[in-house]
Amino acid sequence: MTIAIKDALNGRAFPDAGAFLYDTMMNNIDSQDKFIWDLSGVSELPSMFLNMCLGKLVKERGADFVKSKISFTNITKAQAHRIVDYVSKISTAN
Repeated sequence: MTIAIKDALNGRAFPDAGAFLYDTMMNNIDSQDKFIWDLSGVSELPSMFLNMCLGKLVKERGADFVKSKISFTNITKAQAHRIVDYVSKISTAN
């Protein structure tokens, strides 16, 4: 299942967009092998957004689950570093 992150962010505050993305994934978690986050047109990934989706998933299911379930397309090197650093920090905080 490919999810356009730009669409999730569109018209929503960052925490609300993260919650929307989390809900979308959780509603489909059993029927989807993989979620592909399409980062086309996304310039930033603030903590307020990541806390409500990636952070919540890491805390509930663990970093290995997140790494196996989510992949990315149209991601910049800076975004990739941001996500890796974020997941690493969240994982060690648990």
